[in-house]
Amino acid sequence: MKNIIEIAHRMDDYVCMWNGVEDIYIRDTGETLPPKFFFVLSSFGSFCYMKTPKSELKRIVALGDGRTRKMYEFLSPIVGFDYKICEYKTFEKALAKIKSEIDAGYPCMIGALDMFYLPHFEKIYHKEHIPFHYELAIGYDDEIQTLYFNDCGRTEIQAISYNELRLAFDCSYPGLSKPNTVWVVRMHTNKGKYEIAKEAFAKKKEVYLNPPVGFIGYRGFDKFIKELPNWKNELSKEDYDKILYNMVQFLGTVPTIPNALRGIDEADTIAFGGGFDKVAVVLSNLGKEYKDTSMAKAAEIFGGAAPVITQIKEIIVDYLINKYDGTDELPVLFTQVAHTMKSGFEALE
Repeated sequence: MKNIIEIAHRMDDYVCMWNGVEDIYIRDTGETLPPKFFFVLSSFGSFCYMKTPKSELKRIVALGDGRTRKMYEFLSPIVGFDYKICEYKTFEKALAKIKSEIDAGYPCMIGALDMFYLPHFEKIYHKEHIPFHYELAIGYDDEIQTLYFNDCGRTEIQAISYNELRLAFDCSYPGLSKPNTVWVVRMHTNKGKYEIAKEAFAKKKEVYLNPPVGFIGYRGFDKFIKELPNWKNELSKEDYDKILYNMVQFLGTVPTIPNALRGIDEADTIAFGGGFDKVAVVLSNLGKEYKDTSMAKAAEIFGGAAPVITQIKEIIVDYLINKYDGTDELPVLFTQVAHTMKSGFEALE
């Protein structure tokens, strides 16, 4: 059998877990969306700081929540869509589910997938295992054993053989998914993007400025900044370095380490703005379109933190490659970021 769903695709790179859902939302509502829209609404501002002494990573610091399950859990009731996470023990069962969804007229999200086995990523294919990617499955052809899908960073429909898909599907990552996971989506909304953004930012603002527990929001950020100078004395150098290494890879547009930590003497091809660059674009676009001065002001405030995050990245990299230890500057820089986060949320009405 062969079946392909016709659905317009908007390329928006580096937001793979949301790009397909946005395609469905745009199709059903006719809306246009700012870049990284659903990703920003679901991830930005979810600061968390936790001590985890019994784990391999002794401290966890997150400027935003990039866990797919948590992002869907937060945003689905605001946007107005239902989703079901279908995890299968075998590839054959997962493929059968994908095909049944397509036959019923529903594109479905698949992943996480290991990019090592995705042929359209020429620089990664059979070179590097990155188990973070998601696609929107839109069609299949059993005769040539091929699945068709939309990719966030490509305009054209992509194809992958069932054999390669089997390998790509056989991966897992905590907070993302288990092997052979299919995300069934049912959109049932008539909400416009402005209403969705207002509701999402209001909830993020409330949790950040009035956190119910001490390890999230501004309280968690303050605690992190106060304790950061003591890490070198409290932890071994190995543990301290692991924390900084983990922290820096989540400051970028996608979870990846800077080129210098890979031993590559080239400028980074992605931005390290901690999400502040993304939220500034979303709020600026909405502020202009809807003449919302509070969003425009918040965009300006949030955007000011992006270069500070870049400076933090450079300090961490210099330290980890033994070039220069400027880590004593980190508390001051993070204080600037925390102030920006609070001021930005306070500016939103």
